Amino acid sequence: GSAEAAGAVDIADCGGTDVAAMTRAAIEALGGIKAFVHAGDYVVLKPNAGFANPPAWATTTNPEVVAAVAKLCLDAKAKQVLVVEYPGGKPEKCLERSGIGAAIEALSAVKVKLLSPGDFQEVKVPGAATLLTVEVAKVLMSADVFINIPVAKNHSDTGVSFGLKNHMGLIKNRKVFHDNHDIHQALADLGRVIKPHLTVIDATRVLLTNGPAGPGDVGTPNRVLAGRNVTSVDCYGLGLARFNNKDMTLADVRYLQLAGKAGLGETDVKKLQVKKLNV
Repeated sequence: GSAEAAGAVDIADCGGTDVAAMTRAAIEALGGIKAFVHAGDYVVLKPNAGFANPPAWATTTNPEVVAAVAKLCLDAKAKQVLVVEYPGGKPEKCLERSGIGAAIEALSAVKVKLLSPGDFQEVKVPGAATLLTVEVAKVLMSADVFINIPVAKNHSDTGVSFGLKNHMGLIKNRKVFHDNHDIHQALADLGRVIKPHLTVIDATRVLLTNGPAGPGDVGTPNRVLAGRNVTSVDCYGLGLARFNNKDMTLADVRYLQLAGKAGLGETDVKKLQVKKLNV
């Protein structure tokens, strides 16, 4: 469609201090929420609410980013906006401590679904190298629009955790990724079946070390990224900060290389149309 037209923005990179305004501006630069969400749509939002830590630790998505995206979806007349997560540990505590629960409660039309083991369905992964089948959240399959809202952080197993890694909160068995598979290949394979329409990376504050659970060193890029393709946004996100005290490139993150090789997105940031703005 028109979104693929020449000159269309692939990635918006917005700086500033007003988190809601930054989030809105980043999405506006991609053509606005209505380029993604239409009246009557059933929308699933996937923040990272997987840890029972305060927002300042940067292990979970900034609640203001989540609320801003949810509000835009309501403004676009979505029929239902559902925030979905499958936290480890105590799910209610994760929602409460991350601040995401309260942010969503303030938007009465938005619902939260904490997944339980019965909420998944096994699907085949066409073309997969290692992850031949995977149990994915059923709500994802019935959604018209899926918006991925990760926080940018360091990760002990994969170097960084942005959009593609956030998909692991939509599958039933995460342990198998670590125990039975090359996690990098499994993450790339998962990108064949979980394909967000829009990815919004919260880089207002980011976890630089000791990820994914923290506590670690926190940087404050004060930025929000938005993009159409999750692999491409993730690759661009490598330049946000010095994760694990180094300047990360594609060469440091094998699952992003593999996703690119699988045709899941442009991994050469120089080939992307990036719009930088400040609000």
